Amino acid sequence: MPYDSHSITLPSDVFSLALHPSRPLLAAGLSSGHLHTYTWPYSGDSDGHEDDDDDEDDEDGDHVEGNTKKEEDGGFKIAWKTMRHKGSCRCVAFSADGDVIYSSGTDSLFKAASSETGRVFAKTYIPGTSSGRLDSPTTILSLSAHHLLIGADSGTIHLFDTRTPTLSKPSSSWKAAHDDYVSSLTALPPSAATTTGFSRQFISTGDTTLAHLDVRKPGALLFKSEDQEDELLCSAFISGLPQKGGRGGEKIITGNTSGVATLWNKGEWADHENRINVSKSSGDSVDAVVVLPEDFTVGGKWGRYVAMGSGDGKVRIVKMGSNGVVATLAHSLTAEEVKLKTIDDDEKGGYDRAIEEGVAALGIDCEGRVVSGGGNVVRVWYWDNAVKEADEGNKKKRRNDGSDSDEDGNGSEEDDSSEDEREKRRKKKKKKGGKGKARSVAVKAVASFKGLD
Repeated sequence: MPYDSHSITLPSDVFSLALHPSRPLLAAGLSSGHLHTYTWPYSGDSDGHEDDDDDEDDEDGDHVEGNTKKEEDGGFKIAWKTMRHKGSCRCVAFSADGDVIYSSGTDSLFKAASSETGRVFAKTYIPGTSSGRLDSPTTILSLSAHHLLIGADSGTIHLFDTRTPTLSKPSSSWKAAHDDYVSSLTALPPSAATTTGFSRQFISTGDTTLAHLDVRKPGALLFKSEDQEDELLCSAFISGLPQKGGRGGEKIITGNTSGVATLWNKGEWADHENRINVSKSSGDSVDAVVVLPEDFTVGGKWGRYVAMGSGDGKVRIVKMGSNGVVATLAHSLTAEEVKLKTIDDDEKGGYDRAIEEGVAALGIDCEGRVVSGGGNVVRVWYWDNAVKEADEGNKKKRRNDGSDSDEDGNGSEEDDSSEDEREKRRKKKKKKGGKGKARSVAVKAVASFKGLD
């Protein structure tokens, strides 16, 4: 396996992940309502910051525990942790500069805290529905240094101005932007005409539609897509792609319940223009997506890559252009994989893989590594040098043989999802609801990788 991972085992299931934009800090929102943050040694961390070992209560009454000094594999250790929300901590996000960490949970509370200490300095309730019921959050997006967006179960999107001293109430809202819960929010880059350099426009997904919105036009949808007949669960913006016919250099990619990803040309929001088969063969939904850094390579091949996490516990690396899966990372194993013993004996001894835990969240840390969260495990992936060197040797051999085969794997998938696959649409929403025990069943033998819990 060309990729290996450092694993962090958590006390309950992971609902959301957030990575600091420039520092070694990872935040995980858990189904128990806890918020855990982890740090690790990093050569780029030159500000002299030291971990705070003291425990304290913040202004909100939450007990914040400092660094426990317990190190996971790879030097990961708790920076601080706290019981942040009653119910589950559904979504977590860092501010644009990373100084603030925002969280929201099924208690309908939205809190802002110091990312360094975990102390809450502002909080507010997310507005309820028109019928007077509480509205729980589903996703958070730090759109710019001044604007933060929250999507909710009702399909409403709220805009908060972070320059206000307290998060008293949203500055504006888009009510019923979608017929069901808001599954993702993605920022569009600022236009060339902007004087602030801040993003103003964004994309939202919910139920079977994609919407285009602008913070300067509160309450109004600039455009809403046609019914895709497949629930859209996640989204990401991709730039730097080859242009064809004067378009196509910038796209939105969405993950769907049928196991495919759809590509949308920027500015053409009526319908998607292409499909990629990600996990359709297994029938599992694509629940998380993240665009990989521009210098990311697979097998020494340059290009634009995207990581997509699926309900079968796999993170698949897709190369844009050829639109094929070029690498698969096993965040967890399926029961069939365990039964058939598809893992090598020596490799299996080093796995603490959960069984049948889907990938709920993905991110990129300050070192450019893929981070996956699902079940009660977070994994930070890295390239195995031994395998990398072997791959380089194979490349040289192919060049000497006069061949250089393309390993991009599967191409685009144009088939529509079947009725049976569309019945899985509700899976994601059910998974997001409320509290529950972690379903992880770890493989007990963990001998191969030193320090792995």
